[in-house]
Amino acid sequence: MKNNHVSTAPSLNHRALILAVTAGLALAGALGGTNAHAQSNPRAIAPAEWAKVVAAARQEGKVVVYTTTAPAAHARIKADFDKAYPGIVMEPVRLIGAQINVKLEQERQIAGFDGGDTMITSEIGWSVDATKKGWLKVPVGPAAAAWPDAYLKQGAVPLLGINPFVLVYNTKLVKTPPTGYQDLLRPEFKGKIGMASLVADVVIGWYDWLEKTQGPGFLAKLAAQDLKMYPGAVPPTQGVASGELLVNTWTVFAVTNPLIESGAPIKTVVTSPSYGASYAGGVVSWAKRPNAALVFMDYLMSPRGQAVFVGNGELASPLSGVPGSLDVKTMTLHDSEKYPPEVQNAFKEKWNAIFQPK
Repeated sequence: MKNNHVSTAPSLNHRALILAVTAGLALAGALGGTNAHAQSNPRAIAPAEWAKVVAAARQEGKVVVYTTTAPAAHARIKADFDKAYPGIVMEPVRLIGAQINVKLEQERQIAGFDGGDTMITSEIGWSVDATKKGWLKVPVGPAAAAWPDAYLKQGAVPLLGINPFVLVYNTKLVKTPPTGYQDLLRPEFKGKIGMASLVADVVIGWYDWLEKTQGPGFLAKLAAQDLKMYPGAVPPTQGVASGELLVNTWTVFAVTNPLIESGAPIKTVVTSPSYGASYAGGVVSWAKRPNAALVFMDYLMSPRGQAVFVGNGELASPLSGVPGSLDVKTMTLHDSEKYPPEVQNAFKEKWNAIFQPK
């Protein structure tokens, strides 16, 4: 859409008034809706009202996105979103795991703080609780209205993409490639394995799944391999590429693919079975740029945004027919609701006793 400019700039106070009125009209239409379709679907919005939201978003000029996605992933999202909505600049801020939760909760307590407007997170349990507290708004827009209900938590948290956790190994240094998690117990891997620390409930779920699928005592045997713990997937995957590590147990295609494309001597292995997790979206209720936040989330929920988000075989989309999407049926999906705080705390004690004994 083309951005129209007036020849005479209004005064600062007049401009602020215009923005406030425009934003108010847009949000009123977005959150209330006046047509029958909007009344039956809280995410639906009349085309004229959506046009007001987009116009107000362009007045806001940008959207600050707290995201846990890999740098290559949110770089391509930014490039395409900025092209899809000229005049609205995506500003990604990468935060790992629960760092998003902590930062948003801190910002919520500071009136008028200019922080994150929306998020892409792996912390689905926190997002569901935040929605119940009124911290996240229902996404609205043409794509949001068409989003499958099965992939929407609490009516406001879309599951944007599901990805399997994969192994990655150094092709130059590993003579016999690993095909599954049992291979990690081989003597040649001792001291050269990257492992995920408990930075999010999804990691707890993965460890729990490992124990249940790989047999009793597997985690203890794995701990005896002198693992190197990391708070995310990027550093240990880079460590495999450099030869510092031979294998990394917990990474995703969004991290491995760019390295492979650049010539790194690594290869990705999808185990059978595999464990997958969802990225969730959220629109912050106190956002400084509420309209831009709605536009960005609707973009991510659109077929165009989904094609960019899933990349070239990196994620599985909840929408059918998205180019490059993986098949979600091959994955055991993480369910954050199975890991409330009390379950997480109990597992952390167990995990610490195995991997970080005093």
